[in-house]
Amino acid sequence: MEKGINLSLAKSQADFDALLEKAIGEVSSKKLSVMYGHPDSAWELQVGGYIQVERDEGNAPIFWVGYEWKKGDEQKVVLWLEFDKKTCPAKDWGKLNGLVGSLGKYYGKVDSEFAEAFENTWVHFYLKEEYLERFYDEETDLNAQKDVLAGFIGEIVEKI
Repeated sequence: MEKGINLSLAKSQADFDALLEKAIGEVSSKKLSVMYGHPDSAWELQVGGYIQVERDEGNAPIFWVGYEWKKGDEQKVVLWLEFDKKTCPAKDWGKLNGLVGSLGKYYGKVDSEFAEAFENTWVHFYLKEEYLERFYDEETDLNAQKDVLAGFIGEIVEKI
């Protein structure tokens, strides 16, 4: 059994990229692709990646999936998925915005954030604590991390 990746901000982004590729390969409901080199790529203190939901026609939603973040002295261990209103088609945005405050099997909190400075809104999905513990468990293996990530992403993309 392959050992899971060390999920800390000090660890390589490349390890998370490899895990993300494996996880989206498991999400069979929609075709997803990692967007390497997206112009807004990861902030210095966030590890994650952009994923596009591929469609034959029309605009396709893009979302960010990332883990752990640090702002000033505050550091949080989370796994979250974020949709940006500027890159999400209106028909999908309405569905996502309607999920604010709801719960799913994998996600335990959905909130919306508006930043006046950017004149933009985001919808954030956060992984439930029970799955977060499995995702970050030091004794976990790579398949367990992949399964949690795939389940989380799959549940949310089903909603759009």
